[in-house]
Amino acid sequence: MRYSKADRLIVIGAGITGLMTAINARLSGLDVYLLEKGKMPSGSSARIAGVLHSGARFAGWDDELAKVCFEEWKWWVSVLGKEEKKIGGYFLKTKTESDQYLESWLSSLKNIGIPFTEVENPYIGGDIKKENIDRFYFVPEIQINARKLLNKLLELAINLGVNYLPSSVIQEVERADGGYRISVRNKDTLKLEGFPVISSGIDIPEVAKIFGINVTSKVYQGSHILLNTDLTDLLEFVHKPGTYDLLIPSDLGTFITPTLVPYNGLTVSEEELAGLSQVLKNLFEIEPEVIGYMIAGRISISSPDSTLKGDYLAYTQDTILAWSNNYACGKRLAYAIADILGIKKALTAASLISD
Repeated sequence: MRYSKADRLIVIGAGITGLMTAINARLSGLDVYLLEKGKMPSGSSARIAGVLHSGARFAGWDDELAKVCFEEWKWWVSVLGKEEKKIGGYFLKTKTESDQYLESWLSSLKNIGIPFTEVENPYIGGDIKKENIDRFYFVPEIQINARKLLNKLLELAINLGVNYLPSSVIQEVERADGGYRISVRNKDTLKLEGFPVISSGIDIPEVAKIFGINVTSKVYQGSHILLNTDLTDLLEFVHKPGTYDLLIPSDLGTFITPTLVPYNGLTVSEEELAGLSQVLKNLFEIEPEVIGYMIAGRISISSPDSTLKGDYLAYTQDTILAWSNNYACGKRLAYAIADILGIKKALTAASLISD
């Protein structure tokens, strides 16, 4: 398919997927409008704890997704400068976890090519109960400041000529030839005509409804809980990704994430805090004080059907819906959207590196 109506793309949502899509489309020569409901990118992409996964997190559980992550990880390594990233972290095999999963995990890492090194006694913070840990594996994950990265991408998009419309509210839409006429309230009311890409994260069902598209989905919250620990490196556990299995040092303390539970209005429940408390007792000599939390959201979309394994992408009713299951996969989705639109895959590492 090739969209011809003024070659204009209207991207709704300025998270990682929306920004990478807008940048690629603009580099490909399209006129691009980027709509964001906040003044700056403010959804889940801005509130993640800040890890671009190498794929090790999914190895042994979903190797296909792990391979996708590793390819994106290698690309981001070439994009991010030293001041924007910290490479490295440890996967922990606790004494209560199964050896069977460890063997599967290590086998998958080798098959995929994700580098790892077993380490005898790393320093990862003085409060860790090392007697409860059986193995340490160093894996080159990437830590980033998500908000800074998004702001850099937004600045690049604007410099390329993307028309950024913050604080935007879609008031009305109607079908046009090969696209839509969209009435947007910003500072003024604008009438835009073009092809829409809905990349609004957990708000995809709500935005899609305006376009007459029914999205069947389930929304989860991910609570990033802030602790006062002295961790020095990213820590994960060697087991199937689930609850309370990722600890990330930050400027403010340590985030433990995700605690994925059904959406309940973006609040941390008593059950979450109780589960977190048990994990902390098993891992730390002195249970860290919880000094705050932040919320990110996730969405599982079952309809319309995705055309992309590992992430979510659907083309329906002259509209594209896009959601990245892994933060690092914004480029992958931007390229897949380019395929649907019949435009160039112009986004390269060089195009994201500023002088």
